[in-house]
Amino acid sequence: MPDHTCSNQTRLLTQDSGVSALCKLSGATLHKMGSVAWKTISPRHLLMTLAPSLSVLVVVVAASLFLQVSMPNMTRDVTAIANIHPLSGVLSNLGVLLWCTAAAVCGFASFFLRHAQPRSPSRFLLSSSLLSVYLMLDDLFQLHENLLPRYLGLSEKIVISALAVALFAYLIVFRRILWRTNFGALVVALGFLGASAGEDLILETWLWRLGQWAFLLEDGAKWLGIVFWCSYCVHASYRLLDGALGQPNNPLRPDPPASSL
Repeated sequence: MPDHTCSNQTRLLTQDSGVSALCKLSGATLHKMGSVAWKTISPRHLLMTLAPSLSVLVVVVAASLFLQVSMPNMTRDVTAIANIHPLSGVLSNLGVLLWCTAAAVCGFASFFLRHAQPRSPSRFLLSSSLLSVYLMLDDLFQLHENLLPRYLGLSEKIVISALAVALFAYLIVFRRILWRTNFGALVVALGFLGASAGEDLILETWLWRLGQWAFLLEDGAKWLGIVFWCSYCVHASYRLLDGALGQPNNPLRPDPPASSL
């Protein structure tokens, strides 16, 4: 008796596609192919997700109470609060996203290299991630321009000088690893970021003559510096991960395929 389990339309599709085995698949096989194995969230995963997110909410409430900032101003979007165009601050927002990208990529690569030998690449990437995090928070919350002078009494020049010292130490400590990476992008990044800081601190009294275009010079140089910084961090993370995976005794290196003999 011929098999009538497949419809004529299915047979036509089968012949057109050249997959003649379609009619031979049992219902159980099709069900197995379409099923998805779901796993419940582990207690550790739940804790690692809830703990930092709830901590942020606690900080928001504490800041609202102690700094006397209304809760709507702590939770709503800035453009909605100020009732300004949604594209306001677009260049600054994009810069924060790139700072975050650099921090995340370097932190992720550092985590995977934490057991690799030597340990210096992991420490370098961790330091790069932490430095990117600070620069991101500085841009996001105007640390050196507003918060630190207002609540800690630190002037803008002191904060920028401290950052310059930290950056110089970063370059000295990890100079050998920097030499192994595409450090040209880092040099360009530091050049643009330094130019932006110099315009803000040294040429501020002169740039005001340019009107609104003065902001384009300062913030444009800063934007280019962030782009090159992010580009350098991503490329350096890739190169260091790729180099570590190529070492014969590295625990991250995948096992060679078993011989068929």
